[in-house]
Amino acid sequence: MNPADSLPLRDIHLPDPVSWWPPAMGWWVLLLVSLIIIWALIAFIKKLTRPVLKKSAKAEVAMVLNDYNNHQNQHLLIQQLSITIKRIGISYLRRNQTAGMSGFEWYAKINQLVEKNQFSDDVIELLSQGPYQKKPELDDEIVNEIINQTQRWVSALSKEKASV
Repeated sequence: MNPADSLPLRDIHLPDPVSWWPPAMGWWVLLLVSLIIIWALIAFIKKLTRPVLKKSAKAEVAMVLNDYNNHQNQHLLIQQLSITIKRIGISYLRRNQTAGMSGFEWYAKINQLVEKNQFSDDVIELLSQGPYQKKPELDDEIVNEIINQTQRWVSALSKEKASV
């Protein structure tokens, strides 16, 4: 007779299966590091694209003014500046909130992009209504004022998108 036969031994018991939740501390650290890396990448990409927005806005206004110097058509200048300002403003602001705005409401919104309001009420009225008039009454003084205020506004824009 074998001595092991007389001992009351129990069969081998396996441990309970390892649960997937809650994850071990290493997985939490990995998740945190991954989120930090993703956030840093997004911030880095935004930082790379910031100067491009203001630079392209300045270039677009300069192109409109260069065209004006060639053709000296004041009505066309008002139309092009109005379109350019709208395009720049939509680039800085959220499109779904601002694309439908016009007139004083629109210019009040884009004036919030800069510290000091750059567009006077007269210029706002001309930029809002002038493109739709057959032949707006313009003199050289008001045209120069529109050009100056537009250039000051573009120069005062920040280098990053806003969420005003």
